[in-house]
Amino acid sequence: MRHNKLRLAWVALLVLGAGMACQLTSPRPASWARTPTAEARETEIALTQAAIQGVGEFVFTPTVPNPTPEATQTPTPTPEADGSGPWLVYPVPDGSGLYAYDISARQTVTINLPGPIIVEDLLRGRSPDGKLLMVRAGSALSTDELALYQIDLPTFEISTVTPLLSLTVQRKIVNDQGTLVLNTLATVTRPDGLAWSPDGRFLAFNAALHNETSDLYVYDTLNNRVDRLNGMFSHNASPVWSPGGIWLITQELEYVQRLESWRAELVSGLRVPTFDSQNTIYLPLAESTEEVIVGWLNPYTFVSYSLTSDGPRMLRQVDVEELDERMIFEGDFQQVAFDPSSGVLAFILSYDDAIPLGLSGGIYRLLPDSSAYQLQQVGNWDRLVLDSSGKFVAGGSQGVTLFTPQGDSFILPDQGNANLSPNGNWLIAWDDGHSSDPGARLYQSASSSPLQTLTEEPVETLFWQPDSMGFFILSEGVLSHFVFPGLRPSEIVSGLPHGTGLTFLWVE
Repeated sequence: MRHNKLRLAWVALLVLGAGMACQLTSPRPASWARTPTAEARETEIALTQAAIQGVGEFVFTPTVPNPTPEATQTPTPTPEADGSGPWLVYPVPDGSGLYAYDISARQTVTINLPGPIIVEDLLRGRSPDGKLLMVRAGSALSTDELALYQIDLPTFEISTVTPLLSLTVQRKIVNDQGTLVLNTLATVTRPDGLAWSPDGRFLAFNAALHNETSDLYVYDTLNNRVDRLNGMFSHNASPVWSPGGIWLITQELEYVQRLESWRAELVSGLRVPTFDSQNTIYLPLAESTEEVIVGWLNPYTFVSYSLTSDGPRMLRQVDVEELDERMIFEGDFQQVAFDPSSGVLAFILSYDDAIPLGLSGGIYRLLPDSSAYQLQQVGNWDRLVLDSSGKFVAGGSQGVTLFTPQGDSFILPDQGNANLSPNGNWLIAWDDGHSSDPGARLYQSASSSPLQTLTEEPVETLFWQPDSMGFFILSEGVLSHFVFPGLRPSEIVSGLPHGTGLTFLWVE
């Protein structure tokens, strides 16, 4: 009885501590910080457990899915897109589907998918040719609902490719038979669980259709079939393709119950297209909760780090062919970003991590084929990304700094965030009021004098159109579209919840 009360209390704490219940739980692939989407995934697991406590024994009536399922084309009725686009695709606020907003027609259509939806699939699930979008959606409590769905672009017609859980795993989840299947659910629904091959033929993903743990599968779009590539007692996760499509890299995770945390057991690789020569590429750090691949220097060499409970550690360069591992930086660091075009790596060292090494706290750059990292900017920095313009953007107590892979830099003091237009001509500084003044301000690139104040309200998200002719601002629950030359806001949708970390997809 005491055990049940403790478990119910744990579930209740998860529900109270999470945000919008529209996603499933998993560790974050590239950040150790808790994010709204990570909290929302924990909520889904908690709600699943809470439902289990309430329904008691659950009986399934459908038949068991085929052990090696083939994609079934079962279109789901959706409203047709009447305009010519382009479209902005984003999640319905309550998690019950996706919205596609036609920019030219100013009309919104609904893409009917079961909730919750893995919103990160909007970015990872689009095929290289832009004709397909793969999304994982559905509840583990409904038979075969949690599945991989195919959305044709831009017609937005939906078909089911395959369930993600076997009937056995679903039964155990619903009937609360151990924690293993909940860990399986968490792994199968990780945000980094989809990966397209560069040629667009194969989609790698994780599912539990044969074992009670997460295995690696591929969907062959040419032959319209799903195949399992490996099956182990640990949980396979995080598929990543090499740039040439020769190698498929994944990792094996294990949940350590006594520590109540995940551990990365190994990183392995499969040679494509025969999917043989499966090798252990390297063994992670003992404290690693997961391994994160930052990017590829060439078709055979990638850069990765170990994510620990204290943050990223051991930035390394790994040769897949030679099974060779070389350390770039062995200590703790804050964040890292990589430019695949130049091969330049940038990372942040805090003062606490830098001083024992005789270094300065700040941003460092590492050129390809070099072991000497160069100090780019001294200071306390806590955000670092590669912008769509090809420049690095970092934020911190000093403001925002933008620098090229070659080291040319520009600083906007007293600003929280900044986004360059893809063509590099314009710059928008923005913040929600926590790091700097709320609002958004338009600049010419490399100019510190604002041209126009776009809004004085707190800004949660800002992103550009790929053609640089407009941008979108999410502020106070309202998503607005701004278009040059007038830059007058056009409201797309209101009532969006705050702090949900919405993900958007641009469809031509």
